[in-house]
Amino acid sequence: MSGAAAGLDAALGWAATRALAEAIRGGTFERLAAGRADPTELAAAVGLPVDRLLAQLAALGAQGLVQLEEDGRVQLADHAGEVARAAAVVLGGGVPAAPPRLDWPILDPALGAWAAAALAPAGRWLVLGGDAGFVRSFGEGLDLSHLAEGAPEFGAALAGEDWPVGLDGVLILRGLGRSAKTAISAVIEAAEEALHPGGCFACLDLVLDDDYAGPRHAGLWAFAQADLGGEAPPLTLNFLGLRLAELCFTPPVAAEAPDGVHRLIWSRRD
Repeated sequence: MSGAAAGLDAALGWAATRALAEAIRGGTFERLAAGRADPTELAAAVGLPVDRLLAQLAALGAQGLVQLEEDGRVQLADHAGEVARAAAVVLGGGVPAAPPRLDWPILDPALGAWAAAALAPAGRWLVLGGDAGFVRSFGEGLDLSHLAEGAPEFGAALAGEDWPVGLDGVLILRGLGRSAKTAISAVIEAAEEALHPGGCFACLDLVLDDDYAGPRHAGLWAFAQADLGGEAPPLTLNFLGLRLAELCFTPPVAAEAPDGVHRLIWSRRD
């Protein structure tokens, strides 16, 4: 496991523990044990701001301990009471010390060759973000346009503006994860217009999960970020897949990068 992967998992694991301790001591489990609850009413009952309570519930949901019902109410999972009782004993001595600030992992330029092996790029490509080392290892032999993250045109391109047309592929490096959801949709719309039919839309980013419980869940990042600081919540695979499906792209394929942190996601324009 790389140092970046170990650091990410340490931060998310700490967030899971912190959320569990807060829910036990603050009364969230006790209140929900009495029945389903509206999040706003639950926040008032346990004395938390609504935003903090929602972050706590997302982190508990990532651990499979609470469930959001269709009517917006929250209820405990069947095994949550047993977990809370066991955790209360373990956490009697306090929560482990917080890890460092939650920052975006560095993208290794050597991943360019790995991404090229996965995507088999050919023809005209646009690469947004990354450095010259990544682009050299990715785009050897390609007709490739590159906008580095610090370039004046990068922001406009990431907003879906001024893209070339007739592209065979576009690769976005760590730009989508730092963008608002409306901006992500604008980028995908720009790609749809710029790509040939069958052209490839790809991103290499810190992509977390938001459609099931797990250790790399966006809810844990959001909870950790509230206490540790750091950058915006990263891209989630479920959200990206939904937006691609809305704009005539095939279901995305995902591959874990060798650094154990980033994911390569790609789709084809119908």
